[in-house]
Amino acid sequence: MAQKGSGLLKAAFDTDNVLMRFSEKVLDIVTANLLFVVSCLPTVTIGVAKISLYQTMFEIKKSRRVPVFKIYIRAFKQNLRLGLQLGLLELGIVLISLLDLYLFWGQAGLAFQVLKAICLGILIFLTLVMLASYPIAARYELTWKEVLQRGLLLVSFNFPWFFLMLAILFLIVMVLYVSGFTLVLGGSAFLLFGFGLLAFWQAGLMEKLFAKYQSE
Repeated sequence: MAQKGSGLLKAAFDTDNVLMRFSEKVLDIVTANLLFVVSCLPTVTIGVAKISLYQTMFEIKKSRRVPVFKIYIRAFKQNLRLGLQLGLLELGIVLISLLDLYLFWGQAGLAFQVLKAICLGILIFLTLVMLASYPIAARYELTWKEVLQRGLLLVSFNFPWFFLMLAILFLIVMVLYVSGFTLVLGGSAFLLFGFGLLAFWQAGLMEKLFAKYQSE
């Protein structure tokens, strides 16, 4: 009986069991998520933060006992220029499109309807391209133009997967705005682990896409 109890205790504290590995991943994702949220606070650094988050998630996916803080900070420093270029470009396009939608949303004329459709199309197109571009920037050393070009090509050749990502993001936004309670609860979840969890899932998918084209 004592031997059985000792075996159970040993299994519980075995760092190679499924529960411990799962706990490690959860802790790593939460840590990276908190670093991402903090580094996004200046807003203009959101592009750098996204690249750093993806780069950290690639490491978490393939390794155990990852020094998350060290990897994230190093990635943030290394990708500062590229992240600012991509982030400011993204923010600029988003702000202009949202401003146009805000100004013309109540207008019913044909020209305004066309303008609103164009703005919505630009936002959807930008989201799709950036879903591919930031992981590419995290994985390869490229200029911002090369990142966007490869991001566009990757989306074009794998549109169903990126449409699925876009649909998931849209569904999440819809759920968040169901009520004030879901907005607070969902917002709290994203501040704690949501961004990291999405990036972790996407990193796994992007690894498969990268491997697909590297093997060809």
